[in-house]
Amino acid sequence: MRRRKQINCAYCSKEKLSKNVIGLNKKLIQPHIERMMCLVCMAGYFETTEDELKDMIERFKREGCALFG
Repeated sequence: MRRRKQINCAYCSKEKLSKNVIGLNKKLIQPHIERMMCLVCMAGYFETTEDELKDMIERFKREGCALFG
């Protein structure tokens, strides 16, 4: 079984971002992003709420986007 590298928030140091949060960083910012944000920091960056970001994740999942598990 292959282990995925643990990715932390580059801004608040929240540990171990989920696959869906990593996917949202790639989808909304850049596919080859190196410095990831947690949902709290991303909500502040985009001036939105965590719930709206979670709704986006669910929508992208329903659409079959491969970035989300």
